[in-house]
Amino acid sequence: MKKIYLPLLFLFLFINGCFVSKEYPVEYDYNFLGDFDDYKSFDFFISETYMPDAPKKLVKSTIKSHLELLGYKYDPENPSFYVTYFYIDDPLKYKGYEQPQMESFVKYRSDSQKEREKYMKKKLDIDEGTLVINFTETENYSMIWQGYTTDLYSENIFDDPRKIRVAVLSILNNYSYVPQRKNN
Repeated sequence: MKKIYLPLLFLFLFINGCFVSKEYPVEYDYNFLGDFDDYKSFDFFISETYMPDAPKKLVKSTIKSHLELLGYKYDPENPSFYVTYFYIDDPLKYKGYEQPQMESFVKYRSDSQKEREKYMKKKLDIDEGTLVINFTETENYSMIWQGYTTDLYSENIFDDPRKIRVAVLSILNNYSYVPQRKNN
């Protein structure tokens, strides 16, 4: 009898682990000329969004925790970039960009190479239920990074806090720049 239950237990744990660790498909864009070394702190820019209060708080706390884990400081008084997040209920056509992988582009290309880089537009048909997270520079209000995952409507993510966290982290895992620590 034990021989039957043990494989079933392992199968159940494996399937459950796959469900919990699911990531949503993500697209992201970033500013080629963003000076990512200068961004040390962040604050939230409040935007009106259709999102119930409990999920809105969970999205904000998940973003805050993730950015602090990367080394950014939450500083409402003197942020170097603003974080905005919003949920789009309807399908839409969206303009994004084909870009080199962010981490290698930001770390290994010279300033002159970055200035010569061209944005290659791509059109995206976005399904209903899209979560967008945007980082905007406070100095000139230009977008420095934006990530989004779509088709969340079918998942009904607002009914399950785990799905909300997974959606937010799926997006933020594509922001691959870690600020350099400087010794004082």
